[in-house]
Amino acid sequence: MALFSKAISAVYNAPKNIPHIQLTPKPSSQKWSTAQDHGLLSTPLHLLTDSKTNYANTITREDDDICFLHALKLDVFRHVLRKLGEEAVEGLNMIDAVQRLGIDHHFQEEIDQILQQQHLIITSGSAHGADHHSDLHEVAVRFRLLRQQGYFVPDDVFKKFKESDGSFKQMLSEDIKGLMSLYEASQLSIEGEDTLDEAGKFSWHLLNTSLSHLDHHQARVVGNTLSNPHHKSLATFMAKNFFSTNSRGTNNRWLNILQEVAKTEFSMVRSLHQKEIVQISKWWKELGLAKELKFARDQPVKWYIWSMACLADPNLSEERVELTKPISFIYLIDDIFDVYGTLDELILFTEAVKRYIS
Repeated sequence: MALFSKAISAVYNAPKNIPHIQLTPKPSSQKWSTAQDHGLLSTPLHLLTDSKTNYANTITREDDDICFLHALKLDVFRHVLRKLGEEAVEGLNMIDAVQRLGIDHHFQEEIDQILQQQHLIITSGSAHGADHHSDLHEVAVRFRLLRQQGYFVPDDVFKKFKESDGSFKQMLSEDIKGLMSLYEASQLSIEGEDTLDEAGKFSWHLLNTSLSHLDHHQARVVGNTLSNPHHKSLATFMAKNFFSTNSRGTNNRWLNILQEVAKTEFSMVRSLHQKEIVQISKWWKELGLAKELKFARDQPVKWYIWSMACLADPNLSEERVELTKPISFIYLIDDIFDVYGTLDELILFTEAVKRYIS
């Protein structure tokens, strides 16, 4: 128990003098940092964890070139987003794409401006008695993106798609794209919004029924939407499916640019995560608890995944590393209770922890 208390103290009293490195030549647009001094963009993990590796010599001119080119690609797509984002439907599709790829943090200013204009479409429509847009995909995506951003959007924007008896129109069964967007939008319902609850059930039933007669690609897209709606999934883990399932029917004016940006981003983020895992593994090894508490789980990478999922922004490197440390102790405490301590010992242990944190 004394060892456990000592370990907790070591975590929270550790010095914070962590050096930072920049992964792009434009600090104002992107500031990724990690507490390691190695900067190779695609070094295999087994080399990163090899104590014989000279990290100081792993930074290459090629890495600098990749970062510089990536910054240029970001600027190109940012310009395209500003220009095409003025088109109502195209702007919605572009925002949806960058959010699903997990790279929206690069374009937050542009996204805010576009969504302000999108919100005006709804408010101006309400002022005239109705939203005149009748495309289900457009209305549903606009609804979802605005709600995600914190705008108030009433669920009656979907009333134009309902019959006089209040049920959704059966003719919508042919609009697979619109139904997928409606199902995604229904995930943001709040208590008392019967229209959205009904929309979720209606779209799920029609989409699930359609799987049997869709081609392989369409069935894969629909199945992925039903299993992993965007609002209830993590872009970090779902982004790899985007181009394979959503490339058809997307305007190639910007898709090719976005694909190049995303590929480089994935490589850089993967490298950053590898370096963070190395730092966590080093901290865990030096702490020595794996040797002292042999009954407990020794899974620093698993613990890190929680931080990676919660703090997806690449700029939050230090925060991911620091969050992983208390998460590791949660698992250790769980193991102490599950497989190690007797009832009397666990009572004493609980009292000791309470005294420590009080």
